[in-house]
Amino acid sequence: MSCRLYSFAINKHPWAMFRSLSEHGLIIRINCLLLSQFLILLSAAYCWAETYDTFLEPNQIVDISSPFRGRISSIHVRNGDQVTAGQLLAELDTHVLEANLASAEVAASFRGRVDAARALATMRKNRYTMLQELEKSGNARPEEIKRAETDLAMAQAQLQSALDDKKLKKLEADIIRAQIDEKKLRSPIDGIVVKIHKQQAELIGGSDQQTFITIVQLDPLKAVFHLPQEVMGEMQAGEQITIDAGNIPVTGSIDFISPVINAQSGTIEVSIIIPNSDEGLISGSRCTLTAP
Repeated sequence: MSCRLYSFAINKHPWAMFRSLSEHGLIIRINCLLLSQFLILLSAAYCWAETYDTFLEPNQIVDISSPFRGRISSIHVRNGDQVTAGQLLAELDTHVLEANLASAEVAASFRGRVDAARALATMRKNRYTMLQELEKSGNARPEEIKRAETDLAMAQAQLQSALDDKKLKKLEADIIRAQIDEKKLRSPIDGIVVKIHKQQAELIGGSDQQTFITIVQLDPLKAVFHLPQEVMGEMQAGEQITIDAGNIPVTGSIDFISPVINAQSGTIEVSIIIPNSDEGLISGSRCTLTAP
């Protein structure tokens, strides 16, 4: 019954059915046209977006040497080792310093001069006190008292000189200990040893300014962009910003914005610090900043 009715409806209104189908097709074509234009505009906007490239780099690169000339006696790290701030990396020969330290410690321990000076000062003080008592009864001459007073002052000065000399000996020992400690090269940062430039028994330091050990800090990493002034917008130090690092979006914070425009390129240096605690990012990888 339904089939016959449908057939009858078509036979009765053929032009109305055709018009309805035509209008529906027109709407579909218009929608497709609008969608295609939207996609074209979207892709054009993406193509027109300015992008700026740079490379990830260590947050810090530290070249370690020694201001003192010395021979390497031991190296406690290897290339690729993780190190922490304050960790001992290597030691220079300290045999001469250790001998000087032993001599200074012995000298600082001597008490003979101090004890003798203290005994003399005590004796002179007792004599001076006795003469003062005799003066009250008229049994001491003024010149004797004056001389006793002078002798006491000289004895006290000798005692102070002996005490000062003993203190200096202790300070000399402390200075030598500090010099020995300076022969122990320690890492100033948390990082990774990337290059050991010298071997055990070689000389370093002094006038030889060649680096001994190079350490890099890879957590966090740093990306330095040079951006045109018009792209800067309202960027501020401390602001969070997202960049693309190896097709991976990562968020960092703006660490530094140069207050000076480079006269040659017309750009401003912007340094971005990027956390890398999981070491998922590799220093040297290309990264991209898309201008807002």
